[in-house]
Parts: sequence; structure tokens; C-alpha cells
Amino acid sequence: MTQQPPHRNGATPQAGSPGAPPAGQPQRRPDASMSLLNNLMAHPLDEGYADAARSRSRDPEKVRPVAQRVLGVIAMAAVGLLLATAAAQNFRTAPEAEKQRNQLITRIDDADGRLNQLRGEQSKLASEVRGLQASGLGNSAEGTRLQQELDQLELQTGSVPVSGPGLKAVVDDAKDATNKQGRLLDVDLQQLVNGLWTAGAEAISVNGHRLTSLTAIRGAGSAITVDYSSLTPPYTVHAIGDRATMPARFAQSSGGQWMQYLVTNFDVRMTITTEDSLLVPGDATIALRYAKVMPR
Repeated sequence: MTQQPPHRNGATPQAGSPGAPPAGQPQRRPDASMSLLNNLMAHPLDEGYADAARSRSRDPEKVRPVAQRVLGVIAMAAVGLLLATAAAQNFRTAPEAEKQRNQLITRIDDADGRLNQLRGEQSKLASEVRGLQASGLGNSAEGTRLQQELDQLELQTGSVPVSGPGLKAVVDDAKDATNKQGRLLDVDLQQLVNGLWTAGAEAISVNGHRLTSLTAIRGAGSAITVDYSSLTPPYTVHAIGDRATMPARFAQSSGGQWMQYLVTNFDVRMTITTEDSLLVPGDATIALRYAKVMPR
């Protein structure tokens, strides 16, 4: 009869039985030869990693600076990417913007040239109308009286050119002016013109533009506009009147004192001379807006 080997069913042999260890020695586990696999199954994570995780969980203040640094780096990278993208877009669109700017300047210059041409044609037609008007009214005494009245009204409204003696003022920005304190503004030119009217001027023009009750002197950015036309310094002002009294009266006026203040404190340049003959053109923009037939 064949003896069945021990440990067949994994049973631990009892002491004194065949295959059991001698008395007094500890019994050996049946899976003792698999201790490495058992250790890997029981502890899949290295103890060093586990200790580091436990230390971080115990001290959250050590985790926060690291996270903040990471977020800071990400934010800086995002800002740098946005700036680089914006710079690239500006570089690509700069030539097109410059092209559009040049086209706009060309259109403005063309429009100014066309406007000056139309004003010249208007002045020519207005002269023809006045000639026909004078020939029609000169056939009677009543017509002559009306013509004299019309001439006086046209002179007052500034629709006809005027020539005669007067005062010439040339004003300019301070030399090498880089700020508003050294530049002439629209209010300065207004003060100058008002001082000349106070001094007795009968007709005034600025750079060839006749001033009337409908003429505006305004500022448009860094330029001064007269009658909605942009002017560039120096500004030449012609004022027809009594050249013997106008200089002194202008110096005593508020406008003359204002200009002298600018000359003294802000180095604005101004030259005033008296002239035997000056020409002040008529305002070509003035047109007849209302008329009625007088009773006979």
C-alpha cells in the first residue's frame, strides 16, 4: 500500500506526524517562498512615496507655494502669448493702416482743391451779377440810390473785396514750441481780431479769408480753422482802417494786451506794421437768402 505524501491538501502537519518540523521549532508558512510577491501585493506603493504624501497632507502650507508658482508661470506664459499675438497683428496691419491714411489725406487735399475752385467760380459769378445789377439800376435816380445802398450793405457784410490803407499783423508760434504754452490757439487769434475791431478796423482778413459776422475761428486738433478752412502758421492779418490811429488803439485794447502778454511770457512772435495799401477779399460763401419786392 502506497503512502500518500503529506501536505496534499495544504493542511499543516501536526507535530509528531510525518513531515512535521522537530519539536521546539516554529512552523514554516506554506507560502513562505512567495514572500516577495506577497509584499508587492500588500504594498504596491513605495514607502518613500507614501511618506512624502503623508508629509504633504500633514503640512498643506508646503503645497501652496508650489501651486502658486506653477499658476504664476502659466499666467506669465499666457500674457506673453497674448502680447506676441497682438504685436504680430499690429505688424501685419501697419502697412494697410498707413495706406488708408495716405488715401484719406489725398481725398482731403482733392476736396480742398475742389472747394477753392468752386469758391473762385462763385466769386466770378457774383461779380457778373453785381455788374448786371448796376447796369439795371443805373438808368434812374431811384436805381442809383438803391445801388449806393447795396454797395454799403455789401461792404458791411463783407461780400465784396476792399482795398485801402491799414495795419498788417503777422503772428507765429514760439520758436521750437513743443507744447501748448508756446503755440497760438484759436482763442489767441480771436483776441487779436477783436482788438483790431476795437481799434477801428473796417475790414479784416486772416491768411486771405475775409472775416464777417458769419465767420468762425475755431480750433481743430492742433490747427486753427477760419471759415472752416484749416490754416498753418504764421498767421497774416490784414486790417483796413486809419493807419495813424490803429496801432496805438490796438495796443490799448484787451486784445492787444493779451497778445503782448503772450509775446512777453511765452515767446510768441508778433510783428505789426502799417501799410499804405492792403487788399481784403470778399467772402465768397455769402449768398442771398431772403429778398422781397419793394412797393412802388
